[in-house]
Amino acid sequence: MCEALSADDNGKQKALLDRRVAMLTKLGQRGYAVSEELGGYRVGQFDTDADSDTDADSGTE
Repeated sequence: MCEALSADDNGKQKALLDRRVAMLTKLGQRGYAVSEELGGYRVGQFDTDADSDTDADSGTE
């Protein structure tokens, strides 16, 4: 044991984790899904060079 948390804090954090897992499991069973619209992104345009700037010519150099 690395003793980063006291035994009491460790138990509280495990209980909180269990509650989060239970919540996410129930949401998953209800069919909830995370999704985004692609309209705001530059789909299909990739900057293939190694520098961090964005090229005006879509990285075709």
